[in-house]
Amino acid sequence: MEKNQFPLQIFPVNIMRFVNEANKCYGYNKDFFASAILTAASTAIGRSATIRFNNDFMVSGLLYIVIVGKPNTGKTHPLKLALEPIVKKDSELYEMYKKELAEYRQAKKDDKSLDAPAPVFMKTIIKDFTIEALCSQLKNNPRGTLLYMDEIMGWIRNMGKYTGGSDIAFYLSLWSEDDISVDRKTTDNLRIPKPFLSIIGGIQTGILSELMTKDLLHQGFLDRILFVMPQELKVLEWTEKSVNAELKDFYFQFIKKLFDIPIEKVGEDVVSTILDFSAEAKEYLISWRNTTHKEVLQENENEYYVGVYGKMDIYVLRFALILQMMYYAAEEEDMDKVGLRAVKGAICLADYFMQESKKVFDLVFVKDIRQEMSEQKRNFYNALPKTFKLQDGINLGMKMGLTFDVAKKFISRNKAYFEKSQKGIYKKTFVDDEDRIHL
Repeated sequence: MEKNQFPLQIFPVNIMRFVNEANKCYGYNKDFFASAILTAASTAIGRSATIRFNNDFMVSGLLYIVIVGKPNTGKTHPLKLALEPIVKKDSELYEMYKKELAEYRQAKKDDKSLDAPAPVFMKTIIKDFTIEALCSQLKNNPRGTLLYMDEIMGWIRNMGKYTGGSDIAFYLSLWSEDDISVDRKTTDNLRIPKPFLSIIGGIQTGILSELMTKDLLHQGFLDRILFVMPQELKVLEWTEKSVNAELKDFYFQFIKKLFDIPIEKVGEDVVSTILDFSAEAKEYLISWRNTTHKEVLQENENEYYVGVYGKMDIYVLRFALILQMMYYAAEEEDMDKVGLRAVKGAICLADYFMQESKKVFDLVFVKDIRQEMSEQKRNFYNALPKTFKLQDGINLGMKMGLTFDVAKKFISRNKAYFEKSQKGIYKKTFVDDEDRIHL
C-alpha cells in the first residue's frame, strides 16, 4: 500500500514554492493546502473560461472537494490561507456595495419616481444560505460562487431543511453545469444559465460514515466529490516563522490575475473565453482515456469505484483547464490553448483523486482502519500476523524502527485495531482480503 501524495510538481513553480513554504513555516499539510489553492484558482476563473473537447462538449473548472482529517490536524488553516485573497476581494466589494447602496437610497429619497435597480452585492464566497439565497447569489454573480464550509456536514445535514425535500438533485445539476430554473413564491422565477459553483469543506474522519451513506452513493452524489485524506497528519505546532512575503504577494497577484479575466453577458447568457487543446495535448488525452483509464473502468465492478473513476472523464478536462489558466496567471504560459503540460498534470490529478476516493471508501465501507495510520505504523500493522503475543509484536515493531513504548501503546491501546483474545494475546481487527476489488 503505497503512500498517495498530491502531485505538487504540476503547479507553477512559485505556487509549488508557496505550498512548500507554508508546510515548512506553519506545518500545513501539502495535500490540504494544494487542494485549497486548486479550488481558489477554480473559483477565480469561474465562468470566465471554458475548455472545449469538441463542438458539442465544453466544461468549466468547477470542483467539489472535501478534505478529511481527525480534529486538530490542521484542516482549517490551509483553507483560510488559500482563500484569503478571495475573502479580501469580497470585503472590498462589500465596502463598495455599502457606498453604492447609501447613494441609491439617497437618490430614491430625493426622487421617489426613480426606477433604477438597487445595487447588488456580488460576493464570491457563501457559507450560510438557503437554496433560494444560493440561487440569487448565482444569478447576481455570473462569474461564479464558492460554497465554503469548515465542516461540510453542516451543509449535508441541512439539505432539504428549507425545501421540504432532498437538495441532492439540485447540486447534481450544478455539477453537471445544467441551466437552473427556480420557482419562487415571493418574487419572479429565476433562470440561471450555466451557473458556476465550486465547493470546498472539511470533515472529521470519525464522522465520514455520515457523509458516505448508501443513499448518497446510489444517487451519484459521492461520485462527484474529490476527497483529500492524507495519512501522515500531525497536530500543528506553534512557530514564529512566517511564509516569504514575496511568495504570498505573488499568490495574491496570481489569484487577482485570474479574477481579471473578463466575462461578458449577452442577454441572460454568459459568454466565456473558450480554450481548445493543442493537437499533441488532445492526442495524449485521448490515448490515456482509451487505454489506461479505459482499463481501470473495465477492471472494476465495485459500484463506488466505477462511479468515481467514471467522473474523472469530466474532471480531467476541468483539471486541464485550471492548470493551463494557472500557468497563464503565473506568467509561465499563454492561455490561447491547453497544452501538453496541463494535460499531463490533469492526468496526475485524476490518478491522485481516484486513489484518495478509494482510501475513503475502504475506510468507511470495507472498514480498512489502516487508512488512518501513518506509513510506518501501517507497515508494522501489515507485518504483524493475524494473532500474536504482545511481546512478539513489540519485538517486531522495534525491528521496524518503533520504540518499545510506541509499539506497546500502538497494540495495547488501539481497540479499533486489535482485539485482546486472552492475556498477552492480540488479534488484528482487519486482515486484508486478497479477493476484494483493488485498483
